[in-house]
Amino acid sequence: MEKLTISPIKQIIVVLISLGIITSFVGQWSTAGAQDQEMNLIGQQNKWEPYAAAILSQNNTDLNLVVITDNNGKLWNRIFLPTQINSTTNKSQILNLDYASRSFFGNATFFAEIRGKNNSNILWSSFLNNTNGVLSNGTFTLPNHTLNLPIEFRLYAATNGPGEHVLHVKKASIIIH
Repeated sequence: MEKLTISPIKQIIVVLISLGIITSFVGQWSTAGAQDQEMNLIGQQNKWEPYAAAILSQNNTDLNLVVITDNNGKLWNRIFLPTQINSTTNKSQILNLDYASRSFFGNATFFAEIRGKNNSNILWSSFLNNTNGVLSNGTFTLPNHTLNLPIEFRLYAATNGPGEHVLHVKKASIIIH
């Protein structure tokens, strides 16, 4: 019987190919086990709506809330998205926001909120920093009682007097894991 010999270079190539196949398999297996769901709140499939003095602009990658008001009273300027976060498990939900906010003159309070669509109860709320126009990241844990029911996701620039304000959102997604 003749002995099969493989050159050292071919042996290295065989080992590298084998490692590549194993690494690919392990990577697929580990991501399949994780099965995180991500819901993009900005994409074209989501139709945001303005309220009060809010001016809305939206495309596939950006969402903008602009407020220009001369009203001396309190205004709850906002944009809102009627939606539903569906999940068959009771896993945690993370809201990830990449945003920039700025008041050019006057004062505004920026915040995000989730309300029940049918009863308007506040299910979750959090202030957003005034970033003076610098892009910032906010990560928030959402309560499980926002799952599987009609909700309104709201972004506010609440004012108590005249002013010009902007809230620019580069990313808004909910991750269920």
